[in-house]
Amino acid sequence: MLEQINQPIEVVTIFKLNQAVPWKFLWQGREYPIKKINLTYSSWEGRTKIYYFAVSDSTNYFKLQFNTDNLKWTLLESYVD
Repeated sequence: MLEQINQPIEVVTIFKLNQAVPWKFLWQGREYPIKKINLTYSSWEGRTKIYYFAVSDSTNYFKLQFNTDNLKWTLLESYVD
């Protein structure tokens, strides 16, 4: 089931090869390790570049957003079977 979340989250990020790669995130007191990055893309909102990451753990899928202006992460969506 797809659920719109739109909540701020904390993300452990690894920087490698000039890229920010989300490693795991904390949402509602639970830690979610990211097992796979399924898709990455970016867009512009005015002068702010926004990065999107479609990620999954062992059983769930999530859409994360990183705002380069305020350096904040947001959990946009979750999909659970």
